Amino acid sequence: MRDLLAARPQRVRELIARYDALAAGVDPARAVLTHGEPHPGNTMREAGGWRLIDWDTVLRAAPERDLWSLDPGDGSVLAAYAAATGVTPRTDMLELFRVRWEVADLASAASRFRAPHAGDEDDEATWGILAELAVPAP
Repeated sequence: MRDLLAARPQRVRELIARYDALAAGVDPARAVLTHGEPHPGNTMREAGGWRLIDWDTVLRAAPERDLWSLDPGDGSVLAAYAAATGVTPRTDMLELFRVRWEVADLASAASRFRAPHAGDEDDEATWGILAELAVPAP
């Protein structure tokens, strides 16, 4: 891990610099209640319909904190959100939260490999994430 990151320090610097630049554009007036990890694993179907569960990462933040990971890439979720709320998602804020996730993944992977680890499937998956973030596809 050390060798991988040391060989590409510019990538880590670029991610952090991009995050800092995007964070400067946060407008606190746009803050809403956000879940933090609104993926299918955090949903449950009840008699009354689907529920979003596991609220341990809830924050007041820009709506893009949740929206960046929900849209399938065609803008449909973003358009539905704008139609339902009257708030148009900002592309710079979508990028901010995507970059923040990448920086957090790098930090988590680095922390994992700094400690003793077994070389199990979780280590393999984490290594894949680290390698992808350290050496992004062209």
